[in-house]
Amino acid sequence: MLGNQRPENPTEPKFFKTSETNLTPNWRIRIKQRELVSQASTILLQRHSKLWASLLKPLKLSSNFTPLFHQILNGIQTHPKICYGFYKWAQRTLDFTPDLRAQCRLIRILFGSGQSELGRPILNSIVQDYPPAKIVPLLIQPRKGAAFQNISPVLNSVIVCYCSKQKYFHGLEVYQMGKQYGFGLSVDTCNALLNLLCDKNELRLAWCCYASFIRNGVSGDEFTWSVIARVLYKDGKFERISRILNMGIYNPEMFDLMTDGYSKIGDFEAAFGYLNELCSKGIEPSFTTYGSMLDGACKHQNRKVIENVMSFMVEKGHIPQPHASDYDLIIQKLCDMGKTFAMDLFFKKAHDEKIELQHITYEYMLRALLSEKGRLEDAIELYNVMHEKNIPVSDNCYNELVIVLCKENPSQKVSNLLVDTIRRGFIFEAKELSNYVNKQCAEGRWREAEELFDLIMDQGCLLDSTSCGYFVKRYCSRREIGKAITLHDKLEDLKGTLDTAIYSIFLASLFKEKRIEEAIKVFDYMKACKQLNSESFSVMIRGLCHEKELRKAMKLHDEMLELGLKPDQRTYKRLISGFG
Repeated sequence: MLGNQRPENPTEPKFFKTSETNLTPNWRIRIKQRELVSQASTILLQRHSKLWASLLKPLKLSSNFTPLFHQILNGIQTHPKICYGFYKWAQRTLDFTPDLRAQCRLIRILFGSGQSELGRPILNSIVQDYPPAKIVPLLIQPRKGAAFQNISPVLNSVIVCYCSKQKYFHGLEVYQMGKQYGFGLSVDTCNALLNLLCDKNELRLAWCCYASFIRNGVSGDEFTWSVIARVLYKDGKFERISRILNMGIYNPEMFDLMTDGYSKIGDFEAAFGYLNELCSKGIEPSFTTYGSMLDGACKHQNRKVIENVMSFMVEKGHIPQPHASDYDLIIQKLCDMGKTFAMDLFFKKAHDEKIELQHITYEYMLRALLSEKGRLEDAIELYNVMHEKNIPVSDNCYNELVIVLCKENPSQKVSNLLVDTIRRGFIFEAKELSNYVNKQCAEGRWREAEELFDLIMDQGCLLDSTSCGYFVKRYCSRREIGKAITLHDKLEDLKGTLDTAIYSIFLASLFKEKRIEEAIKVFDYMKACKQLNSESFSVMIRGLCHEKELRKAMKLHDEMLELGLKPDQRTYKRLISGFG
């Protein structure tokens, strides 16, 4: 019998690897399917879309539609709008759920024919649901070895889409994959990626990315140079922007960066020099230009410069004279720019002139101070003023305050302020609070830490397992087992857990204090949360044996073996000796 079988041929198509009795039906099915595809393609190309439903219904396309969809696309792909219409019609009429391959194929057809406005919503959808590694190979035709100058509209659109979603790592991944396939980027796409990296302060990545663009022949435009100027400014090298200006490439933003940089370091001669150069090119200095110079002058307490800049701002109509009617607007604009020293100037003027500012202006000032490095003390002082005046603080502003406070080194002042904000009923992200409590515990500030920890837990906010573990371990070492049990009860209510090592310490302490029922309850909770290991089983078995609860101990022993958590041989021998 074996001698009559066909030899296996690895290069033979799968549909040939069938018995002779199945060849004829498969052949007939393929012929019928080709006729079906041909009929459907003809109807789609020659008939109006309103007639598709009635004309396509006799063909019964709904059965195994996905492979048919791809075959029909082959026949109509030179008509992108018909492809798109058929795609939408199939979704509505046949309950067609296109797979990634089908969506990418249609996107490729649409973008390749200049119908990107139709393909972009589909592209946005798949970018949201799939990683680049799955999308890119289906969206572009491999061109390894081809000239890198070839631009792929769909590839560029993928990167721009990722940039719009702030996913710059995904954008960079698509760029790298595009290079491997022989595709380059347009200037606009390069600008979008560079701009996002600059906004996210990923300066090293921005430089590497820019160097790669240059190596691969991408010539920048004026917007590219604006982004490079911002990268230089953020990188602390604002003086080098002058090289761009010397090339004859300039815009108001570049001059603003130069005047701001020199004003920050107190070099007002250079700042005024660039201000004059800006004016000589027929560009009117903006509120931003003067605001930066005023902020630097206030920071360095240069009264002459303050007076000169204020005079210019009044002359150019950037601030009214007198200022009283517009203090709120001026302060808010300065806060948006992050110019907190100039903000202080107008805040003090308003205070001296007994002009009451709007409540929203106080929030602008608080958020600006919180975002400015080294001005936390001033932010806390303003926060206290707001409470004295009964000025409400929004949840977002409270959240920003807590995040900044939690980054500080623990102190009584910071801890008291955190306690005050939490007592006002505001619930925050637990990550920052956990980090602060962990720092308190590590420094031995137990009284402050416990007050803050208890308050947070009482508010229904679950801190991380490290924070909880610090207190359970401390309570166990001080034989305050009641506190440890209460803490764990709160953890259970909040669906939290401890690390397995802390659980072993906790269980051992419960047995030491003869709290057998509590130990069993805690162990059952560990089991429900899948937090068991060989050490926790060993602690339980030893404790139960010591309390002569041998039947319960043996049951746990068997369960431990069933779960494959048997300890090492030496530990195991010592463990089972307790049954003797």
